Amino acid sequence: MLTTRSDPVRLSPADEDRARRLHRESTVFICHDHALFPETLRDMERGGVTAKQLMLSVDARLHADRDTFLASTRGRGYTREARRHERPLEVGDDRIDVRPLGPTESEGFLKSALVAMDYVYWQVERSGGRIRIALEPGDVEAAKRDGAIALVLGSEGSRLIEDSLAVLRMLYRLGLRHLQLSWALETTVGAPQSDRSGKGLTEFGKDLVRELDRLGVIVDVSHLAVRSQYDALELSRSPVLNSHTGASALNPEQPQLLDDDLIRAFAARGGVMAMHFHSQVVKPGRHQATLAQLLDQFEHVARLAGTDHVACGPDYLDLRDSRLWENQGITTAFTMTEHVEDVSKMLNVTRGLVSRGFSDDDIRKIMGGNLLRLFAQVRAARSEDAWEYPRPDGFGVATGGTSPL
Repeated sequence: MLTTRSDPVRLSPADEDRARRLHRESTVFICHDHALFPETLRDMERGGVTAKQLMLSVDARLHADRDTFLASTRGRGYTREARRHERPLEVGDDRIDVRPLGPTESEGFLKSALVAMDYVYWQVERSGGRIRIALEPGDVEAAKRDGAIALVLGSEGSRLIEDSLAVLRMLYRLGLRHLQLSWALETTVGAPQSDRSGKGLTEFGKDLVRELDRLGVIVDVSHLAVRSQYDALELSRSPVLNSHTGASALNPEQPQLLDDDLIRAFAARGGVMAMHFHSQVVKPGRHQATLAQLLDQFEHVARLAGTDHVACGPDYLDLRDSRLWENQGITTAFTMTEHVEDVSKMLNVTRGLVSRGFSDDDIRKIMGGNLLRLFAQVRAARSEDAWEYPRPDGFGVATGGTSPL
């Protein structure tokens, strides 16, 4: 066996060669990643990762002092979400105040996302073609052929569009190709993961899904309530993504995870579910998860849904910033699953899938093929039909008086 004391996977020499060959030949494409600094992009190369969905924004100011974070979540269900860590929610706790964003809640989210986008484009422009923005699936395939890195720009939540489909359209023109409808808080889009009232997407949330479909932007339902996810699955013309999740059967503590019925529903609609790598999501408790426990998640979802509907959604964050968990009232540091602590170690996922008996084709699909297929299906289903821009009734109505529109 090719193994060391610290090696999480025991493979024969032939299987070790097979795993390394598969990883080298596959277009490794991961969901949901927040790491945008140059060193983390270099780690993609070290890990044999061609492409990732890069989050430009999240629906709360997690990388800020606690007062700023709380202000950014005010009126968005933070108190209820925090109580989830203390006790089970009662139905009466699940009141959802759906209303337009107030000035203090929306201010700066679009600007912050554009600053992050500018930083990413700065890296692309000075990379000599080594780093690229992927607007189409073919851009990912070309990056694989050329040994480059492809970034699919997205956001963990839609507060950056400030309840405006016009803003969404402009972000699309700038390269946005993924949008998670909401983070774990109440928004004008729909009910969050902690909701037990049975509420789903709002009318604006449904309009947002329709416009994402029309544009050919990936609809991501992670962190939404069960009913909200079913609403999106039923409404979207294209396959839907849940970019960082897993099976609640293996960790009932996490409302972010999917029950078996919802897993089957994703498969029935052609959707893709990407397995989360955070320890507290992979299994109960907050101690570090093992690679075996993460592989159990892959196996459970693949058994129910089929391997066409499984992908990798690590949710890599810069865990040097303790505010990520402290702002949420969590005292134990976040950790990633052992042996896949950063993107440079993605080979261990391929090795683990080999050890669990997955076929070559299944491994290629899970490591990136399924996500690439979904991207292609979403782009192919977009509408090229002309559409009418409704003219506001009066001057300055649409722009708050900054233009005649």
